Amino acid sequence: MRIKSLLRFVVAGFGLLFTGLGLRFWLAPDQAGDTFNLAALGVPGLVSLQADLGGLFVSLGVIALAAAFTRRQSLATAGAIVLGAIASGRVIGAITSGAANAHLGSLALEVAAAVALALYARRSGDSLVTPAGSRRRLAVAGIALGLVAAATAAVLNPTVEQWLFNRGAADNMTRSNAALLDEDALRVAVCGSSAPLPSASRAKACAAVFAGGKFYLVDVGPESVENLVTWGVPLAQIGGVLLTHFHSDHIGDLGEANLQTWANGRQQPLNVYGGPGVDRVVGGFNDAYRADQTYRTAHHTARWMSPEAWPLVPQTVEMDGEETGARDRTAIVLEENGVRITAIEVNHDPVVPAYAYRFDYKGRSVVVSGDLKYHPPLAMAAKDADLLVIEAISRSMVKALQTAATNVSRERQAMIMHDIQDYHISPTEAGELANMAGVKLLVFYHLLPTPDNFIARRLFAHDLRAIRPRDWTIADDGSLYTLPAGSRDIRIGRVAQ
Repeated sequence: MRIKSLLRFVVAGFGLLFTGLGLRFWLAPDQAGDTFNLAALGVPGLVSLQADLGGLFVSLGVIALAAAFTRRQSLATAGAIVLGAIASGRVIGAITSGAANAHLGSLALEVAAAVALALYARRSGDSLVTPAGSRRRLAVAGIALGLVAAATAAVLNPTVEQWLFNRGAADNMTRSNAALLDEDALRVAVCGSSAPLPSASRAKACAAVFAGGKFYLVDVGPESVENLVTWGVPLAQIGGVLLTHFHSDHIGDLGEANLQTWANGRQQPLNVYGGPGVDRVVGGFNDAYRADQTYRTAHHTARWMSPEAWPLVPQTVEMDGEETGARDRTAIVLEENGVRITAIEVNHDPVVPAYAYRFDYKGRSVVVSGDLKYHPPLAMAAKDADLLVIEAISRSMVKALQTAATNVSRERQAMIMHDIQDYHISPTEAGELANMAGVKLLVFYHLLPTPDNFIARRLFAHDLRAIRPRDWTIADDGSLYTLPAGSRDIRIGRVAQ
């Protein structure tokens, strides 16, 4: 009797756990998805997480709780079978992905819950199930659990582990997103979508624009290059880096961008475009990484790590005409392979210079802005663009952070939260500029603060809906926007991983 009572308590505990997970998927699907390494693709993806995984976990929770409180053997057996199937699928995924260790925690939980339910079913009465039916159900559950145990033992065998690693290594070496460079479209991938405030799932500011068989990086914030490497972007095909301004969260990975593109086969120095002062920034990175370059060339030889191809080269972009109070000047940065890149002056006082960049390719266009205040001249420069990729700050959310810091006497943090509000643009102000420019799709990145759950995403753009109810989206790292040549379509997706 004591064992049965203990099992009942354990089954009820699993029921509460699964119900809680289901409610989390219902209320905060993107946050819950991050816990399970799942990324939602826009609103439809969030709804799928809510419906599918939320429904699955709530159903499992209800089954376990009902089994515990009604003592129905059939319910406990059903729960054990479902969990056995889930665990079997996880083992299959571990084998095919070559990442067994990543699944062990979840697998252990699922097997433990299935075993608890199966044992509880064995000791429970059920007036609706015959002894023969009970035995059959338990036999099915036992077979499923046996298969899981056998598969788990196989995965943990050293020979199998080596095979899994070899397979993973082969897959990693053949991973390539070369299709991003196809010349049939203008493409934009967000490789960093956060501002300086930390986010576990977002790198700092970076957008990769693919056109003319090359890609160009607009800013290269910390952690962003890791995304490019992970995605299998053909790094040797970089056409240049364009810095919007020199804040640390926009330049922090410049050294890594140089290193990784060089190590992956870049055959010439890397041009870095930016306003006056870019030579000092580039010179500092060259100095910091010069010893690293000599070590790698000495170790791997100049054949593979050419010192001539290594350096960053500053390219100062001077605006056309005399400086005006309106900050409405532009300048052509480069024209190559059918791609025209135009620098656009913006207002980010006291940060000077501060630019946005417009890319035009085969009749399609995108404007990517770094940090700025509300700046109507940007609307003129972005006239009729397909995409406007722009930063945004939710002042109401930042004010809440300021108040929270003040309440616990963190005066420095409160001061910073206060000061940043006057030189960033809000979602509503960005929406007004997009409307003025006739932009087809407004894309928010460099998000402050990062809206990393469902409620925060809704709050972030709350006031925007009144002036631009549609044709906008909040980007994540890996968001991909494809503009096919000869078309007006905008395809929203994710970089394949």
